[in-house]
Amino acid sequence: MLADRLLRALAAGQLLAALSAGATSALLVVLATDQLGATGRDYGLLIAVIGVGAALGPIVVLRLIRQPRRPLFVFGPFALRGVMDLVIATTASLPIAAATLLGHGVGTSTGAVTFNSMLQAETPEHARGRVFASMDVLWQAGRLISLAAGGVLADTVGIQAVYHLGGLLMIAAAAMGLTTRRDTRGPDA
Repeated sequence: MLADRLLRALAAGQLLAALSAGATSALLVVLATDQLGATGRDYGLLIAVIGVGAALGPIVVLRLIRQPRRPLFVFGPFALRGVMDLVIATTASLPIAAATLLGHGVGTSTGAVTFNSMLQAETPEHARGRVFASMDVLWQAGRLISLAAGGVLADTVGIQAVYHLGGLLMIAAAAMGLTTRRDTRGPDA
């Protein structure tokens, strides 16, 4: 995995996304109540909207995109989620937050589908188990770090800072992948 530029970019993107997603997903309830003035019912609506977006995402991929393993479709969802985190960090409007979270759900599911498709296609068969396991370790470790750091950050500087940082991490993940060219020699995991 380390010998291949694209697999390294996928791993770095995975880690940056996890460092963002742990805190932003766990602390959505704090953002909803503190910043949006959401009730329990409103928060349930926000979670439902994410689910609707996540359900629509793969449908969009299947219907509109012919080659979902292109870097734009693999790393673009990171950018979409990053922008959505930056928007939700600054809004006090429940309808805008809901629309933003719909986009976040679309980005999450389309990103998962295209990321895993590319990972499977670009990893040699003999190394797939190790590469997928490594990606899972990066994801889980990143989320744990994010959960701890996000709680401290929210307590010290506020919930908006968590979402701003999360958005920037997602955009960095997208930039890392979109600026990486495929090795012509192929993966050597």
